[in-house]
Amino acid sequence: MLLLGVIKHSIMITSFVLMMMLLIEYINVQTQGAWQKSLKQNRLGQYILVASLGVMPGCLGAFTVVSLYSHKIVSFGALVAVMIATSGDEAFVMFSMFPQSAILINIILFF
Repeated sequence: MLLLGVIKHSIMITSFVLMMMLLIEYINVQTQGAWQKSLKQNRLGQYILVASLGVMPGCLGAFTVVSLYSHKIVSFGALVAVMIATSGDEAFVMFSMFPQSAILINIILFF
């Protein structure tokens, strides 16, 4: 029973990562690499984008940045920034139990 739950969660997380990688590739093909070039050249823009993705509740923003890093679109510093800014699925609990403090925490983590 426990093994089935682990396999189910593993497939779900793997599908999230796969969808993000496919989305990144789709955007790259549609823009013919223009967004990728501008993001690579603008380090401040990378940090603003990844911090924004990091403070979103859930793990999808962090998974997206990992996909961007694996495609060498964002730097290692941007990867570290998203990991600092993210609170993952715990953000859902924080926003439901103490929303004002959760907003303040996310603002601090963003910067």
